[in-house]
Amino acid sequence: EEHHVVDLVLAELPTVDPEDERFAAKMTVLSELVEHHADEEEEEMFPMCEKKLGRARLEELGQQMQRMVEASQRRAA
Repeated sequence: EEHHVVDLVLAELPTVDPEDERFAAKMTVLSELVEHHADEEEEEMFPMCEKKLGRARLEELGQQMQRMVEASQRRAA
């Protein structure tokens, strides 16, 4: 459900003038949804993954993701 609402808000944003008060409202909704989703992942999904994969594997995956983010940022610069 959250993913669907995020998709809807993201689809609407380009159609709203950033000076329009609706833009700020949509950004607030988007921010709250993403924050809630991240909190949910940290509280529910990460412990489950750690239990199934083990801490070492999770740390390895985290490092791999960090390298990917850094490589993406270098390409964008």
